[in-house]
Amino acid sequence: MSETAVPARTLGSTRRLIIYLLIICAAMSILATMSTQIRLSSFDLTAGGHGEIVFDNDEKDTSSVDNDYEAATAMAKKRQAETSNNENGGKSSINDDNNDDDSDSGETEKYAVNQNDGNNDDDDDTVENVEARSGDPEDNGSKNDKDRSRMNVVVLFPDDWRYNSIGAENPIIKTPFLDSLADQGMRFRQNAVTTSICWQSRATLFTGQWASRHKSYKLKCPHFAKGKNWNSTWPAILRDDGYYVGHVGKWQYHNDNKGRFDFDRYFEGKHWYTNGRGKPLIAGEDKARDETINFLNARPKEKPFALTVAFYPPKPVGNSDEPGGQWIPKNFTRALYDNITIPEPYNHTKSFHLLPEFLQRYGSAARARWRGRYTTPEHYQEAMKNIYALITQVDQACKEIVDELKKQDLFNNTMIIFTTDNGMFHGAHGLAGKWYPYQESIRVPLIIYDPRMPADKVGMVDESFTLNVDLAETILGAAGLKPHERMQGRDMSDLYLPNIKNGKTALERKPWRDEFFYEFTFLDERFIPGSNALVRKKWKLIHWYHYERYQLFDLENDSLELNDVVDDPSNAEIVSEMKKRLIEIRDGMKEPDKGCDRGDYSLTAPDEEAIKAAEEAKRKMQEAMNKTIEAKEAANESSTETKIKAGEKLPEAKNKVEEARISLEIASKGR
Repeated sequence: MSETAVPARTLGSTRRLIIYLLIICAAMSILATMSTQIRLSSFDLTAGGHGEIVFDNDEKDTSSVDNDYEAATAMAKKRQAETSNNENGGKSSINDDNNDDDSDSGETEKYAVNQNDGNNDDDDDTVENVEARSGDPEDNGSKNDKDRSRMNVVVLFPDDWRYNSIGAENPIIKTPFLDSLADQGMRFRQNAVTTSICWQSRATLFTGQWASRHKSYKLKCPHFAKGKNWNSTWPAILRDDGYYVGHVGKWQYHNDNKGRFDFDRYFEGKHWYTNGRGKPLIAGEDKARDETINFLNARPKEKPFALTVAFYPPKPVGNSDEPGGQWIPKNFTRALYDNITIPEPYNHTKSFHLLPEFLQRYGSAARARWRGRYTTPEHYQEAMKNIYALITQVDQACKEIVDELKKQDLFNNTMIIFTTDNGMFHGAHGLAGKWYPYQESIRVPLIIYDPRMPADKVGMVDESFTLNVDLAETILGAAGLKPHERMQGRDMSDLYLPNIKNGKTALERKPWRDEFFYEFTFLDERFIPGSNALVRKKWKLIHWYHYERYQLFDLENDSLELNDVVDDPSNAEIVSEMKKRLIEIRDGMKEPDKGCDRGDYSLTAPDEEAIKAAEEAKRKMQEAMNKTIEAKEAANESSTETKIKAGEKLPEAKNKVEEARISLEIASKGR
């Protein structure tokens, strides 16, 4: 053999390495294409049937979408067109079952039917309301149309906005209108969501149910809006009572929305929108404001009304890794924050290493988003300044909406609720996103302006445990209606109206909750681990059930949740008691899994061809991943010398594939 000859085994190994790298490149290309496809499918193709195509990323080039996906898109559009004239009112009839007079007026929350009575009930409806109807065991639910008032209701509902992102909590943030609204109403400082993710939280807003009851775990399978299920939501109940009901802005669910509202304008996924040919772009919050004014002008003047204004900002757009690149505010509001340094969270870095090991994984969603948004001081400053600027813009849009209410002489008979769908970490714990049961994720702002509010309550800050599950019953209470039997919250007016019966106030008859249950169900524990939590004023017990791991935090002395004291022997008694209570609540709320029939999530029948196209897209992604695995196995058979050479390239290749996978999963699951 000459000196320049190459051994056959080495040559074969080199060829396998080249093939391996080529397959990785092909897999990355397919994943990138799939990522684009799924981002495109993450939102309804048309804005509520009004013909505006809305994409997840602002001004994204979609030329790489393959023919199969284009065919699926065409079929979906065709289906939208075919069903656009299929009106289904979806109205409800209010259940007239009375409350039991012997309900648990002296207990904290009650989650299960007869959980203490020692017998098993074979009735199919085995889970009772978490709270008695309207929270009042002495109220039989009857209402007299002649003596009940029917207030208007406006819900101002931005996206991804945690509890302290208002000027009243954080003096750096400029929200003068919301601060003034709190001064005219009441702010609920301990308000929280029962599940911290966009679509599940929105389902809770409309249903007044924990996710374990409404079962809308999947973005493409919103059980709460399927067929007759919609009849138990507050928009359907109000509409059945004669209200003019509307929705403006983000809806998010992949379903036919015809017949759910009298007025609907769906749009989401952008901070800026086209505003007609030859006109300048319009900011997302301004578009929501304009459509709200259109609603107010279009409403029948003889009817009460209810409207949800679902702002998309300050939610990020796209996956840019440029500093601040996922938020696009107006120049003049951004300038308000130019000369300010935003303090980084105290627990920005150190506490990341205190997290459970499965939350520290490279591929976990919250850490992946942190790398894209807050990885350097410049990233953090630009991101937070842009977020604060968008918050200021939403504040101004809210002001202009309320100004219109005043202009039309509606302000003094309209309940105004400002709240949001979930909190955000913004770098706390070295994380981004939400999902986990830590305070930054689950606490959200809540301001209620209610013209019925007594003067001595106006401007107060309430520290009660209010929840997003309470919103539905509060809205129905403003209309003088009792809640649907499936609702699980409590009318929050009990906290500021006396509601005297038999000589006692509502709170004297039934004290407000002193604990609450948090739940998060997700299908891929490696990406976003599932969790439950029992939250009290002093203690929070977290259960990461995929890993059978518990955490305990003393919130009174450790509000940043840096010190897990679950293994401290002195806490053994409280840990044992809270574990039993958490399991009791969790099991008491269980209902049969409704499953998801792959497309039957709307008022119309599923499109089988579109479903097949989606399955084919899923198959292609799996093929790409299989080829990557095969290539890795082939590389493992190569010689030691070649392995060393391959090892120098493999980490970089693996990281690129992992980043592509994370991008794909974020687009398809976690938005």
